[in-house]
Amino acid sequence: REYWGDKLKDLIKGRITGGKFGRLVVRPDSGDPATIVTQVLEILLEQFKEDVTETSTGHRLLPEYIRVIQGDGVDWESIPLILEKLDKAKIAADNVGFGSGGSLLQKLNRDTFKCAFKCAEIVVNGQPRDVFKDPITDKGKASKKGRLTLQKVEESGDLSPDDVYKPRQGEDGVPGGTGFLHYSPCRKFVTIASGKGDASKDILEFVYRNGELTKDQTLDEIRKRADIPDGPFTATVP
Repeated sequence: REYWGDKLKDLIKGRITGGKFGRLVVRPDSGDPATIVTQVLEILLEQFKEDVTETSTGHRLLPEYIRVIQGDGVDWESIPLILEKLDKAKIAADNVGFGSGGSLLQKLNRDTFKCAFKCAEIVVNGQPRDVFKDPITDKGKASKKGRLTLQKVEESGDLSPDDVYKPRQGEDGVPGGTGFLHYSPCRKFVTIASGKGDASKDILEFVYRNGELTKDQTLDEIRKRADIPDGPFTATVP
């Protein structure tokens, strides 16, 4: 509402000028797909109401310069539920497109083990800024902020309990949560966020940086590192 429908509104409307055609596609994420898609479209229909039209079936249609795509939680079961909710709200189906990735693979995907790569820091005019994801509709998808170091707890000096990460408390809570210490379940390791760690004690190594492979590793090396004690890749053959 604040960005697409206010601060950047004129830029979005200007995507179609003269002989040029451009379109902003908004991608919601997390939460119940049918609810989220409907809520996002209701906001956009209100913010761009001066250009909204009505279809022959009496459904509201966004202007050509803006649409929505839903890619989270999309499968053959959820699409009809989304469209049904839109129909009840008199919102045209042409407002939204669908994308499906992990759901085409029996839902064995990065969310199975909560594995994801997220941007954590950017540099603007020479100044670093924390970047994070913290969807109100799914606390489990909150990401760590800023430059990160993974350190052994025993090598990290005095770590205050007050600095342990705490998730956002409700919609009015601090975005991204508070604290910068993220302990492993075994409490032997800690990820220190927001650039507050010691880079000289960082266990992680650069493998690929600025288009250059800085550390080459074989598949056998990776398998052995990821294996469990006496697992399939390290167990001795009788």
